[in-house]
Amino acid sequence: MRPRAKPRPRRALGAAGLAAVALALAAGAAAQESPPPETRVIARDPVDTAGGLDLTRVQLQRAADGRLRAALTLAAPWRMRDLPAGSGPPGSLCLRMWTRAEPPATPPDFLLCVTADARARHMRGSLLVERDGELQRVAGARLARSSDRTVVARFSQTAVGRPARIRFAAEATAPGCARPVCVDTAPNAPATATLTLRSR
Repeated sequence: MRPRAKPRPRRALGAAGLAAVALALAAGAAAQESPPPETRVIARDPVDTAGGLDLTRVQLQRAADGRLRAALTLAAPWRMRDLPAGSGPPGSLCLRMWTRAEPPATPPDFLLCVTADARARHMRGSLLVERDGELQRVAGARLARSSDRTVVARFSQTAVGRPARIRFAAEATAPGCARPVCVDTAPNAPATATLTLRSR
């Protein structure tokens, strides 16, 4: 029988090898710290608004075609005629989106608002930004009703600057009332939800 060969001693890693291992470990730690891209985030809110537009659910997701899809759900069925006001500001359903600013200390970078015309014949979806103290429309959104309680809006990521993440919250404003008590939010203010679109 042949004598077994002695195992070769393992070579110690040189400076270059140690550096490579350190870089690999650092990259792995960074990958763990960066949140993975998400396709859908849902925030819920209890029934807490009597006699007004009561938000119970807001969902923001990246659709299969790359567009963003927002769905706002109220506690009770509603129709377009529930948004116009006989006097005072009209009612609306809006999505606040922070793409650069930090909530809640600063206003949202974008507002996506669903409104109806005075005769309640048409709904309109608008992406708005605040400039010089006024809201200005910068893009439109495609609207659809998925149920008698939910409205869905679709819009491009480019319209909001293709951010890596969006912090968001929904608000429903009752028609004819400009007071804060007439606004319901989901999730309850000052909380927000976050949709991560890509790792930084």
